[in-house]
Amino acid sequence: MDITSPRKLAAPLGETARAIAETDGDFIAQTAAYALLLRAWTGAFDDLARAVTDRSLVDRIGSLLAATDLCAVFSGYIAEGKDPSIYFYEDFLRAYDSKTSRSRGVHYSPPAVVSYMLGGVETILLEQFGEAASRAAILDPCCGIGTFLHQLPESLPRRRVIGLEISAPACALASRLTNGCEIRHADSLQDIDLGIDGGPLVVIGNPPYSGHSANAGAIADLMEDYRIGLNERNPKWLQDDYVKFIRMAQHRVDRAGSGIIAFITNHNYLVNPTFRAMRLSLMDSFDQVHALNLYGNALTHEQSDEPDESIFAIRMGVAITFMVKLPNPGRHVVLHAGIRGARQHKLSRLSSMTFHDTPWREVDPIKPFSAFVQTDRALRDEFYGFASLFDLFREHSVGFVTSRDAFAIDTDRDALLARIADLRDPKISPRAIRETHPVTDLDIEEARRELLADLYWEDKAIEVLYRPFDKRWAYYSRAVMERARLPFMESMMQDNVALAIGRAGQVTGSSEWDVVFCSDRPADLNLFRRGGAMLFPLYHYEHGRRMPNMVQDNDLIFYYVYAMLHSGIYRKRYSDFLAIDYPRIPLSADMSRISRLADLGEKLVEIHLMRRELPHDAPADPGPALRIGGWDIPGKYLADRKRRELTGSEHIHLARIAWCAARTIAIREEIDSIIECTP
Repeated sequence: MDITSPRKLAAPLGETARAIAETDGDFIAQTAAYALLLRAWTGAFDDLARAVTDRSLVDRIGSLLAATDLCAVFSGYIAEGKDPSIYFYEDFLRAYDSKTSRSRGVHYSPPAVVSYMLGGVETILLEQFGEAASRAAILDPCCGIGTFLHQLPESLPRRRVIGLEISAPACALASRLTNGCEIRHADSLQDIDLGIDGGPLVVIGNPPYSGHSANAGAIADLMEDYRIGLNERNPKWLQDDYVKFIRMAQHRVDRAGSGIIAFITNHNYLVNPTFRAMRLSLMDSFDQVHALNLYGNALTHEQSDEPDESIFAIRMGVAITFMVKLPNPGRHVVLHAGIRGARQHKLSRLSSMTFHDTPWREVDPIKPFSAFVQTDRALRDEFYGFASLFDLFREHSVGFVTSRDAFAIDTDRDALLARIADLRDPKISPRAIRETHPVTDLDIEEARRELLADLYWEDKAIEVLYRPFDKRWAYYSRAVMERARLPFMESMMQDNVALAIGRAGQVTGSSEWDVVFCSDRPADLNLFRRGGAMLFPLYHYEHGRRMPNMVQDNDLIFYYVYAMLHSGIYRKRYSDFLAIDYPRIPLSADMSRISRLADLGEKLVEIHLMRRELPHDAPADPGPALRIGGWDIPGKYLADRKRRELTGSEHIHLARIAWCAARTIAIREEIDSIIECTP
C-alpha cells in the first residue's frame, strides 16, 4: 500500500481500530491504535496496546507503520507548524468513527490560531491583571487531545492548568501528551466543581461546531439569560454547542470574580438578531469584548473583492473573541476587527499579528440588536426612524410548515389526494403507510381519525405558493401539517394579496438583500432559500367580511412598499440593517413620488402573481440573472424538476417566468430612477 498522506494512513489505521473495538470496546481501540502510532513517531509512549485481546491486530498496525514513511506522510503538518502527535488525531477520528466526529463538530485549531489566542491571553493577563496574573488558573473545557494545552508557553502566568474532555479515549491521550496539566474526563457543560478558588480564571479553547446540540448538558437555567426578551418562536441557534460553551465559561468566570474567555467559534453570535440577549448578557458580565471576525461563511455573501474562506473545512464563518472581566471593573467596551480573504491569507496574518497589532476599533452596540460590529449611527437612526412593517400592518404571520413536504405537497393534485386517501383508509396499516409514504413522525392514527371525520376532505387540497413563481398543491389541514398557521391563512384563501418578506437577508447568499416577493394564496415558510417568509396581507377577513389590514387604509401605500423594497438604492444604502432586521419604510410627504412608485409596485405585483396575459416564449435576450430570496430565477423552477421531463404546460410556465424576471429587472431600474440618490 502506497501511503503518502495523513488521510491514507488514517484509513487503514481506523479500520483496524474498528476491528479492535468489536472485541475490546471503543476506549481500548482508540487508545491502543493511536498509542502505537505515537510510539512509532516519537519513540517514547506508553504501550496502551497491551490491553488488546487479538494480538494479530496489534501486529497488523505494527506492520502498517513499519512500512510507512511517517516523515513523508507528516511533512505537510510539519510545514504548517503542526505537531503530528496532536493534529493527526482529527484525521484518525474521522476515519475511525466519522459519525461521532461529525456529530461532535470536531475541528482542530491551526497553530496560527492557537499561538495568536495564547499570545492574546498572555498580553491581557500581564498588562491588565497585575499581581493577580500569577494566581490565574487556565481551563480548556473541550481540550481534545491537547491542541491548546500542548502549546502553552512557559511565559504564560498560571497557577494551575485543567483540561476537560468528554471523550474518554481523547482524555487518556491528552493526559500523556500535555505535561503538567490536569486532564479530567468530564462533560464541561455540567456545572462541576473545578476546585479553583482565589484567582482569575482563563477559559480558552475551540468549542465544538455541531448545531442542534448533541451535548445537551445541564445548563438549561443558565441559557435562559440568553432568551430574555427575545419573543421568538424558535430560537434554535441558541442550541448550538458553542453557545452553551460560552454560557458555561461566562458562568465560571463570573463565579471566579475575574478572568478571560478566549474562544474561537462560529461568528453568528456577533450580529445575528437571535443572539441579542446573549450579547447584552456578555456586555453585562465583561469589561471588554474583543471580537476578531475571520468571516468565511459560505452561506452568506460577504462584501469582498476576493474569495472569502473559512479557516476550517466547514461552511460557517468563525471569530476569535477575548472577553475580559477585570479584578477592578472599568469602562465596558466592545472592540471589533476583521480579516477577510483566502484561508492561507488569514492564517498568515494571525501568524504575524499580535494582540496589540490587531486593528481593533471600538464599536457602539446599538439597541435593539446590540451587534458586536461597527455601524453608522447616523444611518442607523435614519433607518430606524422609518415606519416598521409591523406598525403598518395589523395582522401578519410566517408561512406554513408541513415538516413533510414530500407527503403533503405535490405538483399534481390527484397524486396528492391519492396519498391522503391511503392515509385515510383504515384497511392500510400505519406500518404500511410508513413504509410506502414519507410521513416522517406524523401521528398516523390521530391524522386518520381527523380525516375520516371530514366528509369534505378532498376540498383541503388547495394551491399554495411554494417557491417564487412556483405554485403547488398542498393538503391544507392540521391533520398532516405541522403548522398550518390557521386561522390567519384563511384570509389568504380569499381574494387577497400579501407581501412576503424575510429577515436577516444576508443568509440567502445573494449579493444584496432580496427576501421579498408577494402571494395571493397561503405561502410556505421556506419561500426563500433562508430567512423565512413573513406575510403581510392587504386584507384580513372576519366572518367572511373583508377588512383593511393596513393601519392606513390605502392600497397606494401597499404597492409603494413593494416598489421601495425592490429598489437597489434602498437595498445598498441600508444593507447593514437589512442584514439583521426586517426592512423599514420611508414614508415621505411627497405624495407625487409615492404615487409614481406605487404604480410601479402594482405592476411588479401583477407580474409576480402572473395575473397579466404573458407570452408563451422566453425573451430572446433575458438579460442579467434575477435573484429572489437567494434563488436564481427561473433556474430554481427548473432545478426542482430536474429528475423528470417537463410537461408542456411547465415549459410554457418556465418561459413566462423568464419574461417576468426580465420585466422585474427593467421595473427596478425605473424605481431607482425615481428614488435617485436616497429614498
